[in-house]
Amino acid sequence: MTNRTMADRPDKPLDWLRPRGADWTRGPARRVHDNPYFAVDIYDAVAPTGVAGAYYVHQHKNLAVGVVPLHPDGSITLVGQWRFPFSAYSWELPEGGVPPDEAALDGARRELREEAGLVGSDWREILRMQLSNASSDELAIIYLATGFTQVETDPDPTEQLATVRVPFSEALDAVLSGEILDSLTVAALLRVHHMASTGALPSDLAATVLGSDGNAPGR
Repeated sequence: MTNRTMADRPDKPLDWLRPRGADWTRGPARRVHDNPYFAVDIYDAVAPTGVAGAYYVHQHKNLAVGVVPLHPDGSITLVGQWRFPFSAYSWELPEGGVPPDEAALDGARRELREEAGLVGSDWREILRMQLSNASSDELAIIYLATGFTQVETDPDPTEQLATVRVPFSEALDAVLSGEILDSLTVAALLRVHHMASTGALPSDLAATVLGSDGNAPGR
């Protein structure tokens, strides 16, 4: 069984993955904005082509984490909430920010418990992402969790959350139709489907992902 993630690199990296050309040249950073969640720095930079200019970077203070809560019947739990920047409602995985003094997995466990009221017994890292690497240093780690105990939710004071348990196939269809747009959710569900299709999941989990049929209970 193959279960390759960013944390499980091949012994001999593929040749085409090697860098080409020169890196950017950067001068010292000047901080122009700072808040509890991110800062904005300006660099005097020179592009690999030799063009000079100012480069603005969002320096994120938390690591982003997301969790795919996969139930034995092939359903997953999603969280719904209004997202301010787009003034739009978003169905997405339990996810959030992990401060530097908290381990990524501990933060993922916390977010799952707080947002979905679930405590998972089995965890595996399935994906790492750079979320907007042209302008931001924000990184994300996504986990697959199984084996749940139900507990009370404990959302942040600003969060008014709904939860729903839906078949994996329906959630994936919503991703492919553009009804789910959250980047961590899109990437995670495609990753889990790929893992199920290629033998990177245990056969019982793969069967639930590929065979989920719309009969999952809602909440």
